[in-house]
Amino acid sequence: MVTLYCAVVGVAGSAFPVDIDENKSVGHLKDAIKEKKMYQFPADKLQLFLAKTSDSGKWLRDDDSAVLELEEGRIHREIQTMINVGQLRPTWTIEAVLSANNMTRWYWRAPKSKQIHVLARIPRSTAGLGGDDSAWDAKDLSTVDPQVQLNIWQSVVRVSLEDVCLGTALVVDRTPTHLYLLTNLYTWIDKDETFMNHMSADFKKEIKRYLKLNPRMKTSGGKRKSAEVAIQPSRKSPRTLKKTPFPSDMPQVMVEQLLPDTTALTRVNQFSLHSGICWRSSADFDFAIFEVAVPPDIQLVRCKTSLAVYPTMSVHVFGFPGALQDEKFDHLYAIITAQVSGWSGNKMTLSSLSAPGLSGGAIVGTKRGVPVGYVGGGFDGSVYNEQYQSYGFTFHGIPIDLPSSLPHGY
Repeated sequence: MVTLYCAVVGVAGSAFPVDIDENKSVGHLKDAIKEKKMYQFPADKLQLFLAKTSDSGKWLRDDDSAVLELEEGRIHREIQTMINVGQLRPTWTIEAVLSANNMTRWYWRAPKSKQIHVLARIPRSTAGLGGDDSAWDAKDLSTVDPQVQLNIWQSVVRVSLEDVCLGTALVVDRTPTHLYLLTNLYTWIDKDETFMNHMSADFKKEIKRYLKLNPRMKTSGGKRKSAEVAIQPSRKSPRTLKKTPFPSDMPQVMVEQLLPDTTALTRVNQFSLHSGICWRSSADFDFAIFEVAVPPDIQLVRCKTSLAVYPTMSVHVFGFPGALQDEKFDHLYAIITAQVSGWSGNKMTLSSLSAPGLSGGAIVGTKRGVPVGYVGGGFDGSVYNEQYQSYGFTFHGIPIDLPSSLPHGY
């Protein structure tokens, strides 16, 4: 018999003990939790996760700040990291789970008091969130307030080519006639140079500079190939700009937005990669800003950015994981907690990321949804970064002469 201390994710309350035989299965543990908490839903609706810390591999202490937030119904980034590892399989015995994770007396890690051993996630309706009894989605689990997320999607969009995600873009400026979309320069590099065929000489020059500065990135065609397995269709918006005749040989890039109260991305605009489309680009800071004509009623606004970045700063990484093949991230977008572990000038290092990368970069912001930077194109979702570490840029390198800030007539 073993005593496991369990905590419910996303619902205010204290941890509680469950006594269970080690030869019993995780499925039996679900039954025991249901009985203990007197839940009125099938036990198999519960999702259970091991409360094993990512840094030390030990049990989560009951006085840890993450547990204190759990008791208030909030989800600390360490808790989200544990959830991202994956659910406990219902067919495994408790003994098998503990042994497979080296959490036994042989490793001086057998479950004891003053620890949390199991995280339980319950259906949404039971948590008072409404809706059906499906498990919580990315929006529910995020530590970012839902209203903040709605504001974010007014400025963060997905750019795609023939329904294949190319990356995440940020609206850094808007005038009555144009949007200025910040993307990674790396996004537009491919083996056969399809994207560059009609681009300006300055743009091509920056691409060549980028490849010289980052020679290991020359295999970006592989990224494009991996994205082809992650086609996510979008629907057209009635507000979409009427199509104008583009030369058939120019790649057509779609701008897709997550509109309020929708579960699918909506195509709100499109543009062709012609010679004048790129307003500014930089190989040093890995960005390309596109000047895109838009209708006046499009629901996209200029984001309010911040230059305030410091080491140990807690941040959130926002983006569209179009090329991410991990089944635990099968939703439209991802909001991943991280921490700024280093900062110098316009560059920053991000650590404690709880998942591999996002296709084509991502936006780094505060919990209140204020963008403070962006992740470089090397963070492309293909492999786990070393020690969950990645690199990004602050907005110090972005041009200050954005069109809306200039006097009328310029």
